[in-house]
Amino acid sequence: MKKSLKNIKFQKCFSQPLKLEKDDKSFAFFVFHNFASLEAKHSIFDASPGNVFLRSPGLELKVKTQGNYSLSYSILEFKGSVSSKIIKISNIEENVLLKPLQIHYSDSILSKISLELSSNGINWESIVYAHIHELLGKTVRLCNHDFTETLPDHSQRLRDLRSEIHESFSKPWKIDDMAAKMKLSTSRFASLYKSVFKISPTEDLIQTRIDQAKKMLSASKVSVKKVSDACGFESVHYFHRAFKKRANITPKHFQNSQFADSGSVYSPERHFSLDRLTQLAEYSGIIEFIDGNLKFHGNANHVADLLGYPESEIRDRSFMDFVASEDHEIAKDGSSKILNGKNILDLNIKILHRSGEKIPVQFSALLKGKNWYWFIKHSAVVVAKA
Repeated sequence: MKKSLKNIKFQKCFSQPLKLEKDDKSFAFFVFHNFASLEAKHSIFDASPGNVFLRSPGLELKVKTQGNYSLSYSILEFKGSVSSKIIKISNIEENVLLKPLQIHYSDSILSKISLELSSNGINWESIVYAHIHELLGKTVRLCNHDFTETLPDHSQRLRDLRSEIHESFSKPWKIDDMAAKMKLSTSRFASLYKSVFKISPTEDLIQTRIDQAKKMLSASKVSVKKVSDACGFESVHYFHRAFKKRANITPKHFQNSQFADSGSVYSPERHFSLDRLTQLAEYSGIIEFIDGNLKFHGNANHVADLLGYPESEIRDRSFMDFVASEDHEIAKDGSSKILNGKNILDLNIKILHRSGEKIPVQFSALLKGKNWYWFIKHSAVVVAKA
């Protein structure tokens, strides 16, 4: 069934008085961020921050300031053949000032509606329909005080908080912040959370971020660092570790595997190709020779992220300085081949993070024209086929 919605408008934190006339046939959903006065027919409502109001089509309504308070409210207007159906199945009261126990959910849902309206992507109308249904449904649920307050062990409030965290996964959430929102100690909050959801709050957040990262990596050839930042990870190094631990593959190899299915990347034949190595590598640049030593040049800021050193130090020190001692002989043999004009492919070595952690990588070097290019990728996990 086609879900027809028309004349959908959304204004966030609107600060001007408003008058809706009798001939306006749209529904209007208000969320008040400050005190306001509403005049409808012979009724006057004094709205407080966090109150909501659903105006039905044809109702004359004025929204004005209350006392010395400045106006601040968000308004979603919509109409169409399915508008009345959304209202009916949501069981929300019209033309009544509603006072939900919490209001954080509205900002998130309204932001998603705003994004769909601006992007006008495929099936946007059905998606907006679902979001409006969710908005009204949550409003009704949180206005039902008896139901909410009788749920045991804070479970309803935990579910609302979990929804907020999942919807804003990129924010720098800390467990102390989560506990503070529940007005609980950190230990008590963590215990209740795991009891209800069978997972710790920290692990739940990380898994949500990893799931979102997989979607981004599958959608385009966006850089791993950009995905890491967009998903709220503290550093690309931590993102690599978290992703590989839970997905059993590095982010870059996961991305390449997604595009390999559609023929977007080269097959894994062991041949030397600048394009192939560039696509498969997570870090790359030009090799610089100084006094017989190999040094990173070009994109050293990416390697700095990987190793935890300042970019200037990466450029000043020899490549061998960053190789784990047990792999020095392997690395020296590879360096010797490069100095003798020979390409190397997927040299398995461990490089040292500033913290002392040893990171297994595959190092490649390719001579193209007059320049030597280096490539680093995390060692892939080998899975035996049945």
